[in-house]
Amino acid sequence: MKCLHICNDFVGSKVHENLYLSLKGKNVIQHIYYPQRKHTFEKIQTFKQRWGNTLITSEPLKWFHKFFFSKKINFLFTDLISKTNPNHLELVHATTLFSDGAIALKIYKKYGTPFIVAIRSTDIDLFLRYRFDLYPLAKEILVNASKLVFVSNSIERNFFAHPFILKIEEKYCLKKKSKVLPNGIDDIWVSNINPQKKLRPHKILYIGKFDYNKNVISLIKAFLSLNPSNKNLQLTLIGSGGIQEKKIIEYSEKYGDSIKFLGPIYDKSQLMEIYRSNHIFAMTSKVETFGLVYLEALSQGLPILYTKNQGIDGTFKENIGKSTNPFSVKSIAEGLNEIVESYDQYELNKINFNNFSWNNIAQLYFELYNGSKNG
Repeated sequence: MKCLHICNDFVGSKVHENLYLSLKGKNVIQHIYYPQRKHTFEKIQTFKQRWGNTLITSEPLKWFHKFFFSKKINFLFTDLISKTNPNHLELVHATTLFSDGAIALKIYKKYGTPFIVAIRSTDIDLFLRYRFDLYPLAKEILVNASKLVFVSNSIERNFFAHPFILKIEEKYCLKKKSKVLPNGIDDIWVSNINPQKKLRPHKILYIGKFDYNKNVISLIKAFLSLNPSNKNLQLTLIGSGGIQEKKIIEYSEKYGDSIKFLGPIYDKSQLMEIYRSNHIFAMTSKVETFGLVYLEALSQGLPILYTKNQGIDGTFKENIGKSTNPFSVKSIAEGLNEIVESYDQYELNKINFNNFSWNNIAQLYFELYNGSKNG
């Protein structure tokens, strides 16, 4: 099996590399095409050391490519075919519908190489919401793709609820070639499952960035609104980066008795200890593709507060926590309070975390690849 991954976020998200590493043991000969930006030049060198000739980087994208989508796709397609021979490929895996899927479609139309396309939250919340001019392209990609992959049930639901997609689905039955394949977590989490504690919870944890989308300011406000009646509640914040970081640090300094800001922590063993010393994990992002930290938290015995109709919502049949409206501080506060009051009702011990090992997920992709290659 000779597969080309077109991955415009290869250096931005570890999930892609984790999947590709796991596919190495599945008899998949891989090449990775990464559309390079100037600001990622230094970072990509580390990846090149690990992947060698397997990783193909484009010439740096120009500033105007951000505004002229067709020019960007033509530029990348020309660059790609100058650096590899698509005639030798058996399958192309595009990691997004628009930015990567458009290149996969061009390869398909010129060389006849089948392709699968993953659909992510940015495809729905950015491109489908604002780029009406790209709807004809989206239709062509969706109709010609062998398979459509979603990393969560919530993304699949949101995608097929879109009015434009509903029209295409009625005619082309896209759901028949759709598949939900979740992201995985590192083996350290799968191999070290920790049961949920039997106590009245009061320690809440957040791990992630501090940008507008992660919505941590609203989480802090919700937490503070609960504190008058739950004076022993504590909130621990781990992470760095994002426009809200300065304000979040100010909150932690003002409310130092109940809010702790620990900054970034990357060591997994240390993070495991922190998960286990807390009782609830809360992340109420406005938009979320999946959210690996949810799985990490669940594996360490923490029920989760998560965003309704985003990310991990709908992934589990088990009762794992509470979904909430990220645009309502009141809803977030009510969600936190419900987890506190219903702590003994969650079913984390019923989750089979082996379903989220990268090796098992890679096997599912391998089977999907073979089915797509063979029509």
